[in-house]
Amino acid sequence: MRSTTGLLLTGVCVACAALSACQSTSVAKSDPAGPPAAPSSAAAPILQAVTIREHVSTGYGTFFDYVPDFHFIAPNGNAIMLRRELVATSGAIAQTQIGSATINIPADAQKKGAVISGGWRCGVQQYYVTLRAFVIDADGNRSNAIEYTMHCNGG
Repeated sequence: MRSTTGLLLTGVCVACAALSACQSTSVAKSDPAGPPAAPSSAAAPILQAVTIREHVSTGYGTFFDYVPDFHFIAPNGNAIMLRRELVATSGAIAQTQIGSATINIPADAQKKGAVISGGWRCGVQQYYVTLRAFVIDADGNRSNAIEYTMHCNGG
């Protein structure tokens, strides 16, 4: 298991319903044109870190190449969505293939710190993709946004 702090490694959803990830060697950076680099208010969720598990069984005889675990805190316990946006890619990936995820984690767990996980299959294509991720709560507050780049099959 690889752990990162300050670097969010996550992914996209390409023909799958799960969250996603590919191998990454890039460092995180914020984008002033997107959601704020810092939480939108003191009550906003905070995206803390991501740990990446590699070659993880789905339990049905198949595997995800990578599974990112998104660690976050929601002070009000009302985080509802992990949002991802396409920033750049060298592959045939469109924003419509980038999946967001509904957060269905109890309020008490969110207040203490919670994790939402995903999964990514790189396939055979060689490509990179840069995404931006953030958490949104029921009050419309947005967490800090983090951009990250993933490289599949040497892309």
